[in-house]
Amino acid sequence: MLPALTDLLPAISDREAKDPERYPAESVDALYGAGVVQAPLPAALGGGDATCRDATEAIELLATASPSLALIACMPLGLAGCLALGGEGPDAGWTNRWRETIERIAADFAAGKVYAACNSEKGAGGSLAATKTLVKRDPSGSFRISGEKILATAGEHASVFFSTAKADASELPGTGIVEMFFVDAHSPGVEILDDWNGFGMRSTESQGVRYSDAPVTSIMGFPNYLERIQPVQYWYCLFAAIPLGCAKAILTALSTPDPSSPALRMRLAEAQMRYEAMRAYLLETADGFHASAGPAYAARVLRTKTFVTQEATKLCAELFALSGGRHYTRSSAVARAFADAFAGTALRPPLALGLDTLVEQFRAPI
Repeated sequence: MLPALTDLLPAISDREAKDPERYPAESVDALYGAGVVQAPLPAALGGGDATCRDATEAIELLATASPSLALIACMPLGLAGCLALGGEGPDAGWTNRWRETIERIAADFAAGKVYAACNSEKGAGGSLAATKTLVKRDPSGSFRISGEKILATAGEHASVFFSTAKADASELPGTGIVEMFFVDAHSPGVEILDDWNGFGMRSTESQGVRYSDAPVTSIMGFPNYLERIQPVQYWYCLFAAIPLGCAKAILTALSTPDPSSPALRMRLAEAQMRYEAMRAYLLETADGFHASAGPAYAARVLRTKTFVTQEATKLCAELFALSGGRHYTRSSAVARAFADAFAGTALRPPLALGLDTLVEQFRAPI
């Protein structure tokens, strides 16, 4: 996985430098074509059995060249990691349907179809319990989804969205607080807006989406899948790797060539130690990922993501302040990495929600 990505980085960096605000379609295609996005899938489904740690390292490496592309790639890469978990449904019917869905999505990945997250909502603050999007059964028994989302990664370029929504227990027995559903991004009832105007992550095309009785192709897993299998922590590890990659990119830029100032070299040495400590914490946490890991691990992931995103963005700001006039332009790679570190990644879930949850969960260490 990492060697394949390393081979792609020079071309990715070149395209990013030439047009950093345009959706990186060629680079997305290259990731799919090289098997990077589907790497966590089992070999039998076209993947490479990559671990959560492998995927986290890949996103960090990708973020050093293009943070926007790294965020776009997080969505299908994390999905591939979740698909690799499998999982037994409440009965054989659900289990078989889930296996068929996994095989279908693996085939879509091989065909280069872009899977994108479409979960955030205005006013929800990142809380799943505050989700207002609903799914209802139509007369044929199929699900249809209605509601409004924000920050739908890839916008018009997405092939399939996966979206959280609430279902009625009378229509989906055993449903959890929310479920996740797959929706063809260009099916009737899906309106992709043109409202993205982010401070950073400009080329992600993270548009708003309105669902109006749009047909659902399938549910992710089975009823209460998100609570039982706990796949979301996989994405959290990937999200935290993006600002970490931004910090690495800025640190590398400021260290090349070696600065002549002893004071600056000392500050960069200190920054290197901070970066390495954050990276070790994140990779150790990613190493522990597995299905149904339980509340203690979920709390560990939230602590890790909150700490790494917070400290990595802080480090990016401090390094940018040291960068000097040659980097103080809108077209500077350092300035773009600085902006991208603040945009999006710390908002999944929002930092405020993360901090509130940490306070609620806090127990004195033994």
